[in-house]
Amino acid sequence: MNVLAGKTVKIKTKNYTIALDGDCKDTDYSFLSHAHADHLFKTSKKVVCSDPTCIISHLRGKSIVQEKSLNNIELLNSAHILGSKSLLIKEGDERLLFTGDFSTNTRGFMKGFKPVRCDTLIIESTFGSPFFIFPDYEEEMKKAKDWVDDNIRKGYLSVLMGYSLGKSQELQYYFKNYNKSVNENISLYNKIYEDYGISLGSNSLPQNSDLLFTTPMRTNNNYFNSLRRKKGLRFAVFSGWNMIPSYRKRFNADAGFTVSDHADFKGLLEVVKKSKAKTVYVNHGNSETFTNFLRTEGICAINL
Repeated sequence: MNVLAGKTVKIKTKNYTIALDGDCKDTDYSFLSHAHADHLFKTSKKVVCSDPTCIISHLRGKSIVQEKSLNNIELLNSAHILGSKSLLIKEGDERLLFTGDFSTNTRGFMKGFKPVRCDTLIIESTFGSPFFIFPDYEEEMKKAKDWVDDNIRKGYLSVLMGYSLGKSQELQYYFKNYNKSVNENISLYNKIYEDYGISLGSNSLPQNSDLLFTTPMRTNNNYFNSLRRKKGLRFAVFSGWNMIPSYRKRFNADAGFTVSDHADFKGLLEVVKKSKAKTVYVNHGNSETFTNFLRTEGICAINL
C-alpha cells in the first residue's frame, strides 16, 4: 500500500484508492472518520463510515452514500464522538492504520481508543507537543462537579460550554442526574445519542435549571443577558485548549476545565509505540513538533 500526500491524504491499494476525510477526483472511495463540521465534505463517491456518522452527516446537510462492503478493512472505535472510527486496511500481511481524531481516555459512555499493531500508521496530532499533557479525566471532572455544586449552593445557574456534537453530550452524561437545560443548537444531536441507547437525562427550562449546556460563545450577548434578569450566571468552558491560560478568557468564562476528545501528547506517543509501525505519518495540529520528537526516538516519521 502507498500513502499519497496532498490536500487530502490518499491510500492506494492493489484494488482501489481511498481518500481519508476528504474527496479526490482520482480515488474510488472516501473514508469519513466522524461528522464534525471540519471533516465533512461533499462527494459523489461511496463513503466508508459508521452508521451514526452517516446519519449525522445527513443532518448536517451532507448527503453521502455509505459503502459497507469494501473488502479488507476494519473500522475501530476512535473514542472521539459518537460514531467516530479509525480505519484499518489489510492487504496480505501488510496493515495500515489511519487513526483520524481519537482519544485514549475512557470518558463516561465513550470507551478509549485501543492501539493496534500495524506496519504503517497515519496519526492525527492536534496536541502533538509535550506541552499538552492533560490532567486525569475523572479528577478534572470532579473539580467541575465541585464548581457546579458550589454555584448551586450560591443560587447561580452554571453554564457549561462545549462543542454541540460530542463534548456537550459527554458533559450531559456526567451531569445527567442534575436539573439541567440544553441550548437548541445541542438538542438535535442529543436525540441521535438517545437513539443509540445513551441516556443524557431529562431537560427543563433554563430559569428552572441548575445547569445550562451551550456551545462556546462570548458571555456578553442577548441570550445570556436575558437569562441574567432571572438568575445569576457562572460560565465554564471545557476543552483541551484550556492548557493555554488565555483560552477561557476568549469567552469571558469564570472557569475552564481541561477535558478533551483528542489524545494528549502521552496518548499519541502511546499509540505510536504500541503500534510498532515501521513508518509513521503525522497529520494535523502540532505535526511538525510531534514528527521531530518521534525522530529523536528513532522512529521513521514523516510530516504530512
